[in-house]
Order: sequence, then structure tokens, then C-alpha cells
Amino acid sequence: MKLFFTRLSTLNIFVALAGIIFLIYANGLNTPLQSDDERHIYGTPQITSVDHYTNLSGIGYRHINGLSFALNYQWGQDNPFGYHLFNILIHICTTFLVFFIARLTVWKGTPWGEDAALKIALITALLFGLHPIQTETVTYISGRPGGLAGLFYFLSLLLFILASLKGAGVLRFVFYPLSLIIFFIAVLSKESAITLPAIIILYDLCFMQGEKWPPFRSRLGFYLCYPALAGAAFLFSPHVFRTIEGFFHKINFTFGLVQLDLLKHPLKLFLFPVNLTFEYDFSTQVSWASLGVSIAIVLLCVFLAFKKFYVKSSVLTFCVLWFPLTIAPTNSFMPRTHLFSERNMYIPSFGLCLFVAVLLYLIADKAKKRGIIWGTVLLILICTSAMVVKRNQVYTSPSTLWADAFKKSPNKLSIGKTLSIHYLMEEDYTSALAPLKALLQINPHLYDVHQNLGIAYKSLENFPSAEKHFKEAIRIEPMDPSSHFNLASLYGNLGQFIQASQEFDRADALYKTTGKYPPQQFYLDKARAHNQAGIELIQSQKFESALTQLEKSVQQNPKLLSARFNLAKLLLEFKNDPEKARTHLQAGLALNPTPEQTQVLKNLLEQIKKSAAKKSLP
Repeated sequence: MKLFFTRLSTLNIFVALAGIIFLIYANGLNTPLQSDDERHIYGTPQITSVDHYTNLSGIGYRHINGLSFALNYQWGQDNPFGYHLFNILIHICTTFLVFFIARLTVWKGTPWGEDAALKIALITALLFGLHPIQTETVTYISGRPGGLAGLFYFLSLLLFILASLKGAGVLRFVFYPLSLIIFFIAVLSKESAITLPAIIILYDLCFMQGEKWPPFRSRLGFYLCYPALAGAAFLFSPHVFRTIEGFFHKINFTFGLVQLDLLKHPLKLFLFPVNLTFEYDFSTQVSWASLGVSIAIVLLCVFLAFKKFYVKSSVLTFCVLWFPLTIAPTNSFMPRTHLFSERNMYIPSFGLCLFVAVLLYLIADKAKKRGIIWGTVLLILICTSAMVVKRNQVYTSPSTLWADAFKKSPNKLSIGKTLSIHYLMEEDYTSALAPLKALLQINPHLYDVHQNLGIAYKSLENFPSAEKHFKEAIRIEPMDPSSHFNLASLYGNLGQFIQASQEFDRADALYKTTGKYPPQQFYLDKARAHNQAGIELIQSQKFESALTQLEKSVQQNPKLLSARFNLAKLLLEFKNDPEKARTHLQAGLALNPTPEQTQVLKNLLEQIKKSAAKKSLP
């Protein structure tokens, strides 16, 4: 085993890591856009112009992330393949940086030697690159901010380490400024990278001692650059501090306690990556018993970090403290839409990977049968790789992604609603029924769920059930115009045009009252319903009501030829008003009717002409 590791060159390791990671993520290359992906691509006008992001005067929120999407758009427009490939390449490069950092850290910061450094670094990189908790950052296109931030975060840390090595010489004056610039780029990728200065200080305290490192004063200038950067930010972007001040106003102590309790969950997912899901369902209420367990775990970790690990191996202290420091920006006292997202584990997972790698090395180093330990490591990596491949399959379509999430969080209404909407969009109406019914079990008063159930049943031609749910939606939310529109369309399908016209009128009035905009086809459908209701009323010899319906039809859609013709006939036969009838017939001829329709219109006009001529005779 030792001979195997000594023969590994840096190039061989990079090729192996790149090949393995690419292979296990390859089944996610052709997955479609998911969730926020469309917002990043279709909802961001600046994506069409790289110049917008290369203009340094316009630097803004997650600017580097926006630049990466603009570059993707230039290369492949809205084809998801290029975006997925870019994410995978970011992950490959980040994993290689993780390898370098772990190797340098163990080699220069511990007495274990270069061989141990190579083994620990390789295990760390493989755990980091192949862990299934990374799939949300890599396979989900909108997970890119975390991946980009991770890439520059680790690159900045690596440059700091290289610059701080004894013998760095003149390169120190190149690497230190580069580290600061790349830190700035990391923050512009995702603001959670702001923890890097704290991590660098932690690294300095844990490792930069002894003969392999120069004295602290050689790094003092680098540390003084951080307050200088803060001062420059204040001068050139004073609004940044107003934003920070706004963050402090949002601090919620109760929310912080909930987040502290939740810290067990990402740790559990790292050790046992099962039941990963796109959206978790956690309570926002404090569970004091569970919180007590979490606090006990945190205190134990702090005790081990400072009382046990630091004495024996500062690398373990570094790993233990890395996780809470790096996850703090996304899981702390600041309220968030989602209490926890797997993509927020991208940078924090490095400390856990290094911790596990060190433990495995220490166990193997003392074990008599080391082959069993390394065989176990290989088995773990095979299992995690298989989990990544399987997890990627969940992203095959929006409905498969949200179906998986709803299966794991069946009581979260937002997940069930999103899943059912995707089923409806995919015209998989039978599958839509299950989550919609499950949502009504949770809360039977969800008018939008009743409405979507009505749409599903209508498409499946179960018209009684559709009518029942549309009416229930109207009962729950009588001022919602879309429910009346859906019921009107259903009555139209059933041939109940008088009821349809009434519901269209109610929907029209509510659209105007509420200030909402009706769908594009609304007025066309409304005009057809009034026309058909007019025909039905004529057959019932309710001519006055028929006249009202036909006039509404022409008013809603002046280009509806059949309504023009029916109204003209009724005006002629019931109202005996040839002049108005002639107006509608002539308007009908201007609508480019077929030859047969033209002949009918002309015959009626000729009939009016003859009738007028007879009346003019003495």
C-alpha cells in the first residue's frame, strides 16, 4: 500500500479524481431545468450580456455567479447541458484544491510525514468529491453559487497557506494579494464565503507553529489588509454597511435556537447520507428536549477540540471548529425561507471529510491488518458513489424531484402544491390526484388545491367531481376570478352554455374588481360561451335573452363570425331591424369567411335588400 501511494504523482491524482467525479455525475448532465433554474436563465435579462458583468462599476449581489450564467448563456443559450457541465467542472477543480489543502496541512502542520499527508489528502478529496450531500450543489444548476464560492474559498485559503510557508520567498508578495482578491471573488459568488478570515485565523492558530513556518509577524501585513478592505468597502459602497445593519435588525433569537437544534441533522446526513431531499420539513418551534441534546453535543465537541484534540493533534481541533464556523452564515440567527438546504453544506463538509480521513488514517496506522481498513474505505467510497448516481436520477424531471421531496416531507404543503402543479403542467393528471388529495387531508380548506383537483378531474373527464371541486373553491374563496373561469369552462365542455356565460360574467367582474389580469384566452372563450348561450335561448324561444347574449358575444370578440351572423338573423327576424342586421352582416364579410359562409351572408343581405325594396313600392 505504501509503494502504491509513493508512485502516485499529482497529475495522476488529478486525472483519477476528475475521471471518477465526472463519471458519477454524468447521468445528471441532461437533466432539465429545475425550480429556480428558470429564474436564473429566463428571469434575468442581464444574462444575455457578458458586458454587464465585466463592467466593474456595476458590481452587485452574487456578481461572479451572474457572470458564470452569462458565459453559459453565450455558449449554449438555455440548453441545460452546458450549465450542468460547468457545475461538474467547478466541483472537480474544488475537489483538487481540497486535496492540495489537506496534503499541505498534514505534511507541514503535523509530524506524520509526507506519506501520511498523501493518504489523508486522497481520502479527504474522495470523500468530498463523491459524497451524495454535494449533489444539490452540483446537479442542481441553481446550486452553483455555493459551488463557485467553494472554489474561490479553497483557492484563497490555499494561496494563503502557500504564501505562509517557510521559504516562500518573493512568491509571498504574489500569493497574499491574490488570496485577498480571490476572497473578494468568493464573496461575490455567495456571501457565506465571508467566514474565510475566521478560518484563516483558525488555521494559523492550529498549524503555523514550529520550524516549518515563519514567525507571525511575517503574516501581520496580510491580516491588516482585512480591516483595510472593510474601510475601502465603506468608502466605495456605503450601502453595504446599511445592508449589514439591516441584517442585525433581522436577528431572531428563537430562530437561532431552532438552527442550533438542527445542527444534528447535517451531521447525521454527512455520516449517514440517506433520505436526502430537495426541501426539508422542519418545525420552526423550539423543542427543548431535542435542543438540550444538541447543546450537549456542541459542548462535547468544544471540550474535545480544546481539551483533548488540540493537545494530541491540532488537525482534529481545526476540523471540529471548521464546521460550525463555515455553516454559521446560512444556519444561525438570521431567518431564512428554508431552515436547511443541502447545498449549504458544500464548504462546511470539508472539515468533516478531513476529520474522517484523519481518524481512518490513525486507525489504519495502529491496526495490524491495515488491508481491512483500506478495504472499508474503498467500500465506503463505492457506496457514496452509487448514492450520487441514484440521487442524480431524482433530477430526471421536475415531477420526479418534487415527488421524492413530497415522499420524504409529506406534511409540507408547499412541496405537495409544487408537485401537483408540475404533474398538471406535464399533463399527468392521474398522478396529480394523489398529492392533491393528500393536501386536502392536511387542510380541507385550500381553495387552490380544490381548483387544481377540478382541473385534473376535468381533464380526466370526471366532470361531476370537477364541478364539485370548482364550486368548493368558489365557496372558500368567492372573490377569486379563476375559480369562476374554470367552472365556466367546465360548463362549456358540458354544453351548459347559459350557466357557462353566467360564470364568465362573474369571473369578468371579479377580474376587474380585484385588478387581476385574465388569461389570454379568457375573452375568446367568453365570447364563444355567450354565442352558444344565445343559440340555446333562441331554440327555447327566449329571444330577448338570446339577443343580450349575442350582443355580449360580439362585444367580447368582434371577429367571431358565427356571433355576427346569429345576431344579424335575430335582429332581422325578432326585432325587425334590417339596418343593424346589415351592419353585422357586412362586418362578417370583412372577416374573410369561407366561400360557403360568404354565400350565406350575401343571401341574407340580398333578402334584406329585397325586403327594403318591397317596402319602398307604392
